[in-house]
Amino acid sequence: MKTITIKLPEDESRDLDELIKQRNYPSKSEFIRGLIMEKLEKTRKEKVGWLILAGKSLDKIWDNKKDEKAWEKYL
Repeated sequence: MKTITIKLPEDESRDLDELIKQRNYPSKSEFIRGLIMEKLEKTRKEKVGWLILAGKSLDKIWDNKKDEKAWEKYL
């Protein structure tokens, strides 16, 4: 694993320590790693969602019966 360092203002660091204790996380690293993984997964799902929508839009364009009749003359 690669180590990264973050700097937080004193009050945010205190709040983070409190939250970690309340939620029984083993460490700050585990907590922050979990947040990062959640964000990355959400981003991946959003990308897939947009690809699905784009695919459906293209299907509507390419499955157009009027275009098939127009192209029959040329193909």
